[in-house]
Amino acid sequence: MAKNFNALPGNIPGAPSPFTLHIPEEALAEFQHLLRLSPIGPATWWNQDTTGKFGVSREWLTTAKETWLSPKFNWRTHENYINSFPNFKIPITDSETGVVDIHFAAFFSKKVDAIPIVFLHGYPGSFMEFLPMLEILAEKYTPETLPYHVIVPSLPDYGLSGGASKNVEMTLDRAARILNQLMLDLGFGSGYVAQGGDLGSMLARIMAVQYEACKAFHVNMLVLNPDQKAGSIDDLTEREKEHMDRSDRWRETGFAYALEHGTRPSTIGLVISSSPLALLAWIGEKHLEWSDPRYPIPLDTILAMTALYWFTSTFPRALYHAELVKNVLAGKPHPISNEKPMGYSLFPYDLVLLPKAWAREIYPNLVLYETHDKGGHFGGLEQPKAFLEDVEEFVQKVKDIFE
Repeated sequence: MAKNFNALPGNIPGAPSPFTLHIPEEALAEFQHLLRLSPIGPATWWNQDTTGKFGVSREWLTTAKETWLSPKFNWRTHENYINSFPNFKIPITDSETGVVDIHFAAFFSKKVDAIPIVFLHGYPGSFMEFLPMLEILAEKYTPETLPYHVIVPSLPDYGLSGGASKNVEMTLDRAARILNQLMLDLGFGSGYVAQGGDLGSMLARIMAVQYEACKAFHVNMLVLNPDQKAGSIDDLTEREKEHMDRSDRWRETGFAYALEHGTRPSTIGLVISSSPLALLAWIGEKHLEWSDPRYPIPLDTILAMTALYWFTSTFPRALYHAELVKNVLAGKPHPISNEKPMGYSLFPYDLVLLPKAWAREIYPNLVLYETHDKGGHFGGLEQPKAFLEDVEEFVQKVKDIFE
């Protein structure tokens, strides 16, 4: 039983409280009412295309809306699934943002030498991405044998976590500092591993650079910095060349959303938060486009993750990931440690990737590079077994730094 992993380590500095998710019936009714009244635009030449070339199709959105309104989708089922895992909330005090309430799911080990790992999601994801991985851990281990403390937070201003209590902008550096403090307040100041994809990968990189307690980091998204040079294209395999071509096409055709987020976060935040159907079209597109098309994310899962965004008003709060866009446009490099052990899992349908020869050349601290045949941008959600195997292999390689 997943709930067996809920025993907090003794004498921790912070004060986490058990948390149970319950969306009020009034909010569910309002959601259904708004969704029912939300019109789907008329058929056009663009939205009748079902290849994804122009975004979500009218056909997909119509089916998704009908499913969302039907008994086929049951929010309470997903809510019960979330509550089947240990969930907590803890106030984190930060000098710049004030007190930030952070939500996290967790599996705590009873082993004295358990290695703490924090798993960091990205946009348009949530902590729900890692729940299939927690299921696997619950089947594989008991609290007495689990080799890790597994911490799965909702990022600041995402999902069930709150934001700054002071009137300041949430930034990548501030979010990373809050997440590091989360690990310190849970008693893991002697060292932890950070894992992340998408925005989470950038936060893990920042944490490894700025905080001594972050001893190692594993990512499932890795890109060249604007100032970095890599080897020749001749160093790449044919498969890697195909991957790079796909990434180039995405940069040319799929990056517009990021420019909007990065330059007009107020406008897009207000627009998308005006209707659950608008939210579904905007972030559902990413779940469709960024995943492995051979093994698509089930519609029920997309609807559940979008519903969590709606019920928690995540979208307009969480646009600080667009800081990455500003950095790209300005040619500003993303921080990454060249000293602390690093791992990378490449899933073939991710948006961007770094070929093995280039990664080995650039990062002398790269101790694990794993390439997979299946999966996309949401590695932990799409391929939880392979994803977890990589993380476990990485931790095995770096465990000596925790002794």
